[in-house]
Order: sequence, then C-alpha cells, then structure tokens
Amino acid sequence: MTLSEKDVRPQTAASAHRWDYDVLRILAILGVVAIHVFGLILGRPDLRGTDTWNFAVILAIGSNWCVPMFVMVSGALLLAPRAHAAGPGAFLKKRAVRLLPAVIVWHLVYLVVVRHWILQADLVPETVAVNFIDGKVYTALYFLWLILGLYVVAPVIAAFLRDGDARRAQITAIVACLWGAALLVLPLVATQLGFPRTRTDTAITLWIPYVGLFIAGYAWREPRAEGRRWIWAGGIAVALVTLDIWLFNVAPDFAWLRAFLPVHYVSLPTVGAALAIYLCVIDLCARLRPKERVVKVIGAIGSATFGVFLVHLLLVAVVRRWWPDLYADPAPVAKLELYAMVVVASFAISVAAARVPWLRRIF
Repeated sequence: MTLSEKDVRPQTAASAHRWDYDVLRILAILGVVAIHVFGLILGRPDLRGTDTWNFAVILAIGSNWCVPMFVMVSGALLLAPRAHAAGPGAFLKKRAVRLLPAVIVWHLVYLVVVRHWILQADLVPETVAVNFIDGKVYTALYFLWLILGLYVVAPVIAAFLRDGDARRAQITAIVACLWGAALLVLPLVATQLGFPRTRTDTAITLWIPYVGLFIAGYAWREPRAEGRRWIWAGGIAVALVTLDIWLFNVAPDFAWLRAFLPVHYVSLPTVGAALAIYLCVIDLCARLRPKERVVKVIGAIGSATFGVFLVHLLLVAVVRRWWPDLYADPAPVAKLELYAMVVVASFAISVAAARVPWLRRIF
C-alpha cells in the first residue's frame, strides 16, 4: 500500500518510537548470527574455492554491513535532541544503567562459563588482563566497549549537531567516515610499501573509527515516502556488498586494491553498503502503514535483538561442546540448520528474559 509521505512516514521528531528502526535491528542481528555461523566455514582454508566456501563467503562477508547498521541506528536515536533534553548527566546515567550491568555480567559469562567451563580453556591471568585491555574477552563482546565509547562522546557530538542543519550532520558524517577508513587503510598501505605496520585498538579506543557511522544514522534519519531513492540505494547496496565479497575472495591477489579497500566494518565499501541499506529500508517502510499489532510484534522482536546479540555465541559454544559433529560439519545444509537453531533459540531466550525483571537488566 502506497500513501503520501505525511501519512506514512515512520514516527519521528516528537514520537518516541520508529518501527523502521526495529526492522533494521532485526535485519542486522540476522546478519551478525550469519557472520558467526557461516564464518566457521571460512576458518577452513582447505575448502577455499569450493562451492561450500563460496556459499559461506556470500552469507558471511555479505553480512558485514550489519555491524555498521547497529551503530547507525544507535546514532539516529542517541544523537536526537530529545535524548539530551535533560542534559549530559542524565543522558549518561540512563545509558550507564542500561548497558553497564550487561557489560559486567556477560563478560563474566563468556569468560567463566563459556571459555573456562564449556570450552575448557585455561584462564591465564595475564592473558585475561590483556583481553580486557583489548576489549576482546570473547569474539563479539568488543561491540559493548565500542558502544560505551560512543555513549560517552554522544553529548558532545549532539551539542555540535544541534545548532546546525542536516547538511552539517551529513558533512561531519562523511569526514568522520573517511577518517575511520584512513585509520584502517594507512597501516596496510605502509605494509605494502615495505614498512610493516599493525593497527592496535584497546577497549577505550574501539569506538573511534565508528564515529562517522554513528553520526550518519542521525544525518540521514529522515525517510522519503515518495521518489526513487530506495531503488538506487538498493542497487548501490547490492553493488558494494558484491565488491566486498569479491575483495575477500581474491586474496592474496590485488594486494594494493585490498590495502585501500580492505574487507572490514569501517572500510568504504562496507560503510557505503550499510548506509545504502539504511536508506532503502527506511524509505520502503515509509511507504507502508502496517496494522498496529504488526508494529507491536516487529517492536517486540526488534527489542529482543540486543539479547540475541548477547546470547547467540553462548549457544554456538554449547553446540561446539556437546554437538561437535554439527558444529564442525562444513556442509551448507548443516550450517543452515545450525543458523536456524541459533536464531530461533536466541530470540526465544531474549524474549523470555525480557519478561523477568532481574534478567531484563542484562538483556
């Protein structure tokens, strides 16, 4: 159903909720799980060049846009003036109450329950300390430190953007995205020139390359219910995702090209793909008027995505320990089964946990 922009634009400005953001969250978390499940095949170099390998590359590398998407949606919400109406102190307190319990509890869960008990790894104090310094206690937990860093700088960024127009926000986002990409590219270029460099982040600097994406979500938050922006945005997204897949698959060839366009969450192709998908989805949603109960269901699923992010790797570890054959089987059918199991179970656990007051604080 197509209606006028005034009638169908997803809730903005004075409204507290946008269902199109829930759609983006759902798509993004499905991509995150895809990276961690189908990416297991990419850990098998002996499969390189096979149909199984190409299947995994398409689904895992083709989902890299999902991490930037979460950052963009966070920026759209957290840089809005209404989020800072009570001042920076109230803003930071509210976010700390929401995120810090999850950071503490889930780091302990993955350190003690997953790494030590389920995977039976020895917890060497020095190694654990360095993992905390690097923000890499377990796979995707770095994202919690990344978001914490963006929370801290959000009041400053919001104050700068508040007195400007959309153009200020867009230019700032572009410059910051280019800066983030340069942080990634420059060590690779130096290495190609014969002076090897490694890029090192710590828990308190992980957020820096993502500032541009954070601002971009706010800068391009307004949907267009009319026009063809969604069409060309969708086309650009397909082209850039395809480029990422190709760049990953041609390694080690085209070394200079891959130095300037590495396959990474803040590389220009991935950032461009994420922004294009963002625009395409919010424009498509702006053309629709779903029934209220549909919006509520989408909202409930969207709200559960944070919990899915936190719990899905725990479920993968459980399968790794007690169903090793399923975990190790690289066959596409086996990985699709694992993916479906993890997605369904993660959503079920997250939705159920949201109904329990003391669990809700960490989901």
